[in-house]
Amino acid sequence: MTRARINFPLLAVAVALLVAAQGASASAPPSRATFRSETAKGNANAHRYWWDSRHNWYDTYINDSRKYPMATVWGIVPLFEAIDARAIDSPTAKNKQAVKSFATGAERYWNGGVKPHGAYTPYPGDRNTSEQIWFDDNGWWGIAFMDAYRATGNRRYVTDAARALDFIANRGWAKDGGLWWETFHTHKSGEALASGTALAAMLYSATGKASYLKTARKFITWADKHFVGRDGLYGRTSTDRSPMGYVEGPMIGAHEIICQKAHDPSACARAESLAETSLGRFGSSLNQGPQFDTIYLRWMLELYRADHDRRWYDLAYDNAARALRKARDSRGLFMRAWDGGSITSHQAKPGQLQTHAATVALFAWLAAAPVPQG
Repeated sequence: MTRARINFPLLAVAVALLVAAQGASASAPPSRATFRSETAKGNANAHRYWWDSRHNWYDTYINDSRKYPMATVWGIVPLFEAIDARAIDSPTAKNKQAVKSFATGAERYWNGGVKPHGAYTPYPGDRNTSEQIWFDDNGWWGIAFMDAYRATGNRRYVTDAARALDFIANRGWAKDGGLWWETFHTHKSGEALASGTALAAMLYSATGKASYLKTARKFITWADKHFVGRDGLYGRTSTDRSPMGYVEGPMIGAHEIICQKAHDPSACARAESLAETSLGRFGSSLNQGPQFDTIYLRWMLELYRADHDRRWYDLAYDNAARALRKARDSRGLFMRAWDGGSITSHQAKPGQLQTHAATVALFAWLAAAPVPQG
């Protein structure tokens, strides 16, 4: 048998060139195609590692063996958004079907027995009407349904979103003004205010109904009088004026929608001032936690779509690039904080779907955003 002769000098050169090419690729700035690819892989990995065939839904933790393992609204809303954003970016039949399949599962959280007209409860299939129910959960879930509508054009999801706002506006509004965090009325909440206001604005944008604009402005008017700190940012609670990115982001989004759809110059100016102040307050390297920071960045990207100020795009891009470098574990899951540190120091626990999905959602929103030119 004749053996092929190997030219070792040439082989060494080829290997060196290959290694150099791989190194250059690894260090190259991520492109829109990179974010699209990471979104597709990230969504597939969410199904691979967290899907529970026993319950036909996703679990909170990998290999979750608890009695009630399925993900709560807050624990899974980032995946809802990642699936929505992928279809918004690439509206193929497959991606739209993924939205429809997830939205069908998301409707399982609806409990029609909750006063006055029903609510989305934290756990799917829950029919208890006396347990603690979060108003900000309903806001985040309603926003995700509106994004499902944006992705598919199916008005069923507008109805799903409107039911969430109905619960927030009717059961969450305090007698003396402001939105409670949850049905036990422990405190008035920036999270409920932000998600509820953005949801009302999105419903106004989609339907043109003045009642939704009226609700959004009602929330904003109260907040501007009672919930703003010295720096002009919205506070965390009625007693804590500390600003949080994932409160400021949806409020920026709400003002920008009102600016565009209601032709309101004061809302335009407020959206810009909130963004400017938020950038100065929170800086360029975010590290509160993916589950919070992605919400903030999604709305900064929405502002960038409207005003074309690339600072808002660059803020999201730089944090996504950081996550690509530092947040991935050995399985290819995004289970670390964006600075590469442990997620346990960022209000999360190991193995949670929320952590991985929140980072993937950021990639998805970047893939859906136009790339700045020049």
